[in-house]
Amino acid sequence: MRIIGVLVALLMLSGCINPVAEEGRVFTLQTLDRAEDSGPNYSLKDNLSQGPVLILFIGVGCTGCKEWTDELRMSHQEWMEMEPPLQLVSIERYPSFETHEDVALEFGTPDSNHYTPWPITLPTEEDPIRKYDDETKLSSTVFEYYGMPGTPTLMLIDENGVTQWESSTYYPDQETISEIETQYKDLI
Repeated sequence: MRIIGVLVALLMLSGCINPVAEEGRVFTLQTLDRAEDSGPNYSLKDNLSQGPVLILFIGVGCTGCKEWTDELRMSHQEWMEMEPPLQLVSIERYPSFETHEDVALEFGTPDSNHYTPWPITLPTEEDPIRKYDDETKLSSTVFEYYGMPGTPTLMLIDENGVTQWESSTYYPDQETISEIETQYKDLI
């Protein structure tokens, strides 16, 4: 009986205890250095100061990544015109066997098969994740922090660097696009 009383008390008190807020994380990664990338490096923190960011982990050999890129390209301009904008960034997921040239050929120019008009980043396996507040390097890499994501994986990051939504839907669909837009609206 005593155990039941303790459990009931814990359940009643659980609403009174404030959960620990998750600390945001950011990164700075090399880009393809195209006009769309706005320079040789992409800073998640700098971009979050303008609004939420939707990350798309991509791979050159990933059919779903190519289809997601094409699908997101149709919404990109509209999302960038929202206040605040919903920004996109693609992160090349397999740097150990896909070269910068491979990524540029597949996604980098208007002549590419799957042109990406938003920044494309090219991390290494060692690029660190950093604290949002002071950008202190942490022991985790970008890939480790995000759970060694497969491709394609989409993540919506709020303006504090906290992951608020994740999808690993291999092929794009209208339901997931609607979910992204709903999650964005919940953030602002």
